[in-house]
Amino acid sequence: MITGPIALKRHLFYHCFANPIPFDELFLIMFKLFGLIRSNKKVLQPSSAASLLAHQNFGRGVATSIIVAIVAMILWVAVSLLFDRYFPWVSMLQGIAVGIAMQRLGRGLDWRFPLAAAIITALAAVEGSFLVALFLTGREFDTGALTLVDEISMHTVKTFLGREFGVVGSIYMLFAAALAAFYANRRLLPGEAVALRRHAAGESPATDLTTGANQ
Repeated sequence: MITGPIALKRHLFYHCFANPIPFDELFLIMFKLFGLIRSNKKVLQPSSAASLLAHQNFGRGVATSIIVAIVAMILWVAVSLLFDRYFPWVSMLQGIAVGIAMQRLGRGLDWRFPLAAAIITALAAVEGSFLVALFLTGREFDTGALTLVDEISMHTVKTFLGREFGVVGSIYMLFAAALAAFYANRRLLPGEAVALRRHAAGESPATDLTTGANQ
């Protein structure tokens, strides 16, 4: 009698190489083995609409996204200094990271979360590009970035935005903001999405998605 994954594997190996069996029985054994392997995996249970709304935390999502954006800027500068090049497409990776941070910690369901993630990403893209340019310029003139900070003026910023950042940087910034907005909101199970629509319509604000019955 086949009682576990190891016995199933031995049974399958024996019949495949020593005594071939019909394909229907072979597939049955494979499905049993697959079922035993997956039996220990956790099954996600949908939450109620009220629970989904209560778990939203806009402040935590914004704070986490800002921290992630700062870390991404530091890594951006480090990579640029390592290769002695400016990589504008890193802002898109930054946008994905900010969006996922907003999604995981903010657990948002409305428009505030994508908008905040997009704004944070857009600002971080400009600031990150400026820092990269500052550090690369400091290396080029062998003065260091901190020395150049005292020389920053409005004319410097305008020159950077017009010449260095320019159209290419703006395009990457917009794509990065769009990616952040796309990933910012929480991903729902089908039952959760239905419950939220019913809750918004005022049909059943306290629907239990696990049982499908009103509390």
